[in-house]
Amino acid sequence: MSEYKIEIVLSEAEIAVLERVDGAASKLTVAINPLDLSAPIPVELAQTASVLCVEVNPQSRQSIARIAALRAEQPDLPIIALVREADLSLVRALLRQGVNDVIELPLSIAQLTESVGDLIANRKGQTPRNHQKAGKLIAVVKSIGGVGATNVAVNLAATLAAQGDDRACLFDLDVQFGNAATYLGAAAEPSLTELLEGGARIDGDFLRTVMSVVSGGASFVPAPAEILPIEAVDEAQLRRVLQTARNEFEFVVADLPANWANWTLSVVAQSDLIILVVELSVGSLRQGKRQLQLLKSQGIESSRIAVLVNRVEQRLFKTIGLDDAAKVLGHPVQFHVHNDYPLMSAANNQGIVVADLNKRSKIARDFARTAQAVSEMAVQAAS
Repeated sequence: MSEYKIEIVLSEAEIAVLERVDGAASKLTVAINPLDLSAPIPVELAQTASVLCVEVNPQSRQSIARIAALRAEQPDLPIIALVREADLSLVRALLRQGVNDVIELPLSIAQLTESVGDLIANRKGQTPRNHQKAGKLIAVVKSIGGVGATNVAVNLAATLAAQGDDRACLFDLDVQFGNAATYLGAAAEPSLTELLEGGARIDGDFLRTVMSVVSGGASFVPAPAEILPIEAVDEAQLRRVLQTARNEFEFVVADLPANWANWTLSVVAQSDLIILVVELSVGSLRQGKRQLQLLKSQGIESSRIAVLVNRVEQRLFKTIGLDDAAKVLGHPVQFHVHNDYPLMSAANNQGIVVADLNKRSKIARDFARTAQAVSEMAVQAAS
């Protein structure tokens, strides 16, 4: 890594407590640049750096704003944010602004070496950003367990994939109770585990060795074969995996678990569109409202959230309708899928998506209509 120049931008206060940089030990060419937190990053510094590490202080708006300005000027430059006592909301905000990693201050050269090594390994063999697919990440969130969110994710990914090669892939991120592989008739291994343990080796080729092409044409990564503790997922590694997938596919659909953790919040923060799946029941709508409140409290804009009502019955007299659901949730209902338990159950049992069983069915048409609108919404939300 000695041919790579690492520029570190720190305030005088942080330089005073900085661990001594031993270039030979770290195998990095490192330069320390004293700069006030409110000062913009010099253009020549960004142009000559292989990786730029910049101090960010949550109490200084200028230090945060200069990250966004830097990313706009240098879209392909690897940026590491250096933060003292970073909280989750700040980390998510920085990731949304385009930083590649966040390291806590005081700076450890060992940690810096590892992070830079991962960034460099990821960049080797990649095409420039403007030649990558820059795929859209779509997170599927359930109001409560049992609302059919996994079937929504499975059929949505398949419908998106049907429009072209490498158009869509699906990740089952429910590391405890993920069941998408069963619905798709796919092998349980290799799985997400290989990707989480892959470290800096993750690239497009590695990713495709784990994926299988399933019913409908989507590429699929199953949940781990063994139940994992919800907090066992490494947030940075999963972010690396999903970014690799976005470089390979136009749409990346992530089926999230019911329980929240730091890494699941990170996934929705990175997502271009979040689909909240609810049913027309009091329990589902109440919990759906709480989920919406949580998402918005994390800084997720309403324009990035779409509500999908699943299993809508065709009845003349309904206790709860779509308009009622929108009022309870305090959010418009963008999509709905009709209830067809016999067809969905038959598709699940055969390991195929509903369109492969009956493309003309009402539920298959619902998914087709939803996929078209979702693709448009995801593009608009990302712009």
